[in-house]
Amino acid sequence: MPRYEVTVQGQGIAVPLEGSVAIGFLRVVQVRAENPLEAQLLAVEAVESAWAKSRYAFRNRSGPPYLTINAIGLLSWWHRLLGAPGGYLFLSADGMQTASDPRLDGRR
Repeated sequence: MPRYEVTVQGQGIAVPLEGSVAIGFLRVVQVRAENPLEAQLLAVEAVESAWAKSRYAFRNRSGPPYLTINAIGLLSWWHRLLGAPGGYLFLSADGMQTASDPRLDGRR
């Protein structure tokens, strides 16, 4: 079964981070799917689930994020070995980008 790397974009949040407020994020996930459409659906489900369990959701001063697909690609065999990067890349209204804190993501 093919493996896809999908970049999911979340918008409509308000998460305080280091002197700024994140209004959106990007998250990269890898999924196995029969086709690109199924990959997009699985990626959105994975990000929804991860967000709902995250400490960022608890800090969010707005509603749940509105998720869209930013990019999708079929992974080559050697990219599959590397795995997907973890965490979120948060975006603020002033254009600042902040990587998520591994301690808050449950990563170390």
